[in-house]
Amino acid sequence: MKERVLKALYKKLDEEPENEKLQRQITLLNMASICTIDSFCLEVVKNNFYELENVSPNFRIADTPEIELLKQEILDELFEKKYLDEDKDFTKLINTYTSYKDDTPLKDLITNIYSYISSSPYPRKWLNEKIEMFNIEKQLEEDFSQTPWGKVLLEEIEEELVDDITILEDVLETLQYDSELEEFKQTIETDIKQLDTLKQNLNNWDKSYEIAQNVKFTTWPRKKVESEIKDEAKNIRDNVKKKFNKKVEKIFVSDSKQSNQDIYDMHEVLKKLENLIIEFDEIYSKRKRDKNIVDFTDIEHFALNILVKDVEVNINENGEREEHIIKTDVAQKYTEKFEEIAIDEYQDSNLVQEYILSSISKGNNMFMVGDVKQSIYRFRQAMPKLFLDKYRDFCPIGDVSVWDKMSHRGHIYAKTGRTVLNG
Repeated sequence: MKERVLKALYKKLDEEPENEKLQRQITLLNMASICTIDSFCLEVVKNNFYELENVSPNFRIADTPEIELLKQEILDELFEKKYLDEDKDFTKLINTYTSYKDDTPLKDLITNIYSYISSSPYPRKWLNEKIEMFNIEKQLEEDFSQTPWGKVLLEEIEEELVDDITILEDVLETLQYDSELEEFKQTIETDIKQLDTLKQNLNNWDKSYEIAQNVKFTTWPRKKVESEIKDEAKNIRDNVKKKFNKKVEKIFVSDSKQSNQDIYDMHEVLKKLENLIIEFDEIYSKRKRDKNIVDFTDIEHFALNILVKDVEVNINENGEREEHIIKTDVAQKYTEKFEEIAIDEYQDSNLVQEYILSSISKGNNMFMVGDVKQSIYRFRQAMPKLFLDKYRDFCPIGDVSVWDKMSHRGHIYAKTGRTVLNG
């Protein structure tokens, strides 16, 4: 990247040989920190390792196959010990997620959750908070539509209903021009009315549950009419019926009371899963220390611990969560060092990286570029939502038409692949 920038500067300098600003930029280029976010985190750790506990300064970064092999080895040992001890909590997890014939699904679940929470600045805290959401003992008698799960499920069924009603309304439009199709038209109208009744009652789980169970698509009229429109309408209606019934069977499984109970029952199971993940993490961390190895996730969390002292969380007047990062002295030095922070491929950032970059910024000197449609690092827990949130929150300045021309490409201009820190 430095070579590319230098080449561009020399090309520009050829056009303006007397430009002192360009000459100065060429001189300063060697002082600029142009690197990946991983490289920057590694630099922070190497230069400030004394800020960390139980971390040797001469650690080795293990490659992916070695790390994955170590994880699998630890899981095999951990599971074998649980089997031999006849651990009751472990048996509960086996019965819930897998069987004694093949415990691979539970192992995969542990590794997947562990990888996912690693993208959180504070993995164990995040995991505990999410699991405690299932502890709804005091809300067992409340309407399930008011729970996070009920809201998500009802949003999903609402999307289905809007789609189905729109399709059927289009069908209705094609039928109304032929008087011989009146009977078929009335059938579609009845379908739309039933689906709309359900749509209007999605603010209450039990009511919508009852209505959904009673939605019946009447038999398609057998009146003989020579019309291709009739046959096409039937095929479209059959597809809507199949799609709707499949969604209802998936979502409206039980009434509000039973749904709440099912969520609460999962809390006990998830606490056992949480304990097993923590036990795995403790063994895994110790084994890495013994081998004096780390992975890139470790490097990011080490850098986070060095740069971030704490995070204050406040709820603003709109009920939105706001976070304020409290910097360490080390982070403050980096903040004073860098005039600008430019982040490329921002759509591939995760929350740990977001905290790290925020901790070294002045609050108004970060420039982010990205295209959410090109996010390719989900396997490293990239969070395109960070990009989308910025895209939503950053207000355009100046000519809106110019902003629209830029924004339709999915870019934000207000600013991981590559991080450029210009001192």
